[in-house]
Amino acid sequence: MPETALPRTPRPRALGGTPWRGADAAEAVTITLGELTERHRPVLPELPDRGPGADAAGRSAALLTELSVDLQPHGWRVSPPSAVSSGMDRRRAQSFWREDLLRWTDTAGAEGLTAVPLAVRVLGPLSLLGSLWLPGGERVLVDAGARRDVVGSYREGLASAVDRWRAATGAAQVGVVVDEPFAAAVLAGELATASGYRTVRSMPRDEARAAWRDTFEDLVGAGVDQLWLDPHAGEAVVVDLALLATESLPHADDAPPVRLSLSVGALEAAAPGRDGRPPAGSPAATPRAWDVVAGWIDAGRGLALRGVRPAELLRTWDRLGLDPALAAGLDLADAGPATAAGLRRLRQDAEELEARVRELLG
Repeated sequence: MPETALPRTPRPRALGGTPWRGADAAEAVTITLGELTERHRPVLPELPDRGPGADAAGRSAALLTELSVDLQPHGWRVSPPSAVSSGMDRRRAQSFWREDLLRWTDTAGAEGLTAVPLAVRVLGPLSLLGSLWLPGGERVLVDAGARRDVVGSYREGLASAVDRWRAATGAAQVGVVVDEPFAAAVLAGELATASGYRTVRSMPRDEARAAWRDTFEDLVGAGVDQLWLDPHAGEAVVVDLALLATESLPHADDAPPVRLSLSVGALEAAAPGRDGRPPAGSPAATPRAWDVVAGWIDAGRGLALRGVRPAELLRTWDRLGLDPALAAGLDLADAGPATAAGLRRLRQDAEELEARVRELLG
């Protein structure tokens, strides 16, 4: 494949900043904004150790409109708006949102950062459905009508939240990481019922596709400048989930790109040692994930990769026959939890990747 000149605008970026251990939101924001400068994409820190409402499910459930949510021993319960509920759990989750956004704004102002792009991570619609429970004690997933109501409420609440995030922080650019840790389990029917003796029936693929596509289009309409989809796809399901993501992309020509977030390791398994096993600590082979990387890049789409350092990334890039200039548009992510050292390494990897690509292109 012929090489092209390195574009002026795309530069490798570090995407990170959540979740954090502990309960010090001020420290998490200070470190995140200190390590990931304005050219990168710092993510609003989440600190689930603060308790109920600070967890991923609680934060995303708090965005729902026209539905009541409260915390039960088995998880977050969703009810019609007429249900009797104190609303204490929702208010706690909303309070964490306000605190985090205020910390972000105050820290950026104190550091003189006037053009920090904001990225926010939320559970995607499939994983939120897999995390919520009905008043009767069963998962929302078992009821088609409840799934429809929750997804509709989620879409409306998420789109309106973008406006609040922008107003609270003054960020000119707002991006959203749609996090789907339970997507594979929801689609495969692997989540346990309340009794634990059975599993919930798999969610229809066309319904899942519509949930992703409609969510992306609503976020585009809300004015986000960047979208990331993280399906937490293991090697066994990465091709199927990437295909579903492709089928769910917004149709509008002017829509911001949806970047697929993937974990990648070695292209091939390490050579076995004398005992017939790979050397200890060698990365697991992920040839299917790299196939997805190649296909996504060939189609002109963006990616956020984690689990690979710049030198190994470019060696694999070359083996796949990909134009090295296109590696300059990658985002590099981390699996977390976030730490100061981890964010610093992520930033340095992005800078190293940029330098290596420039060197390759002369």
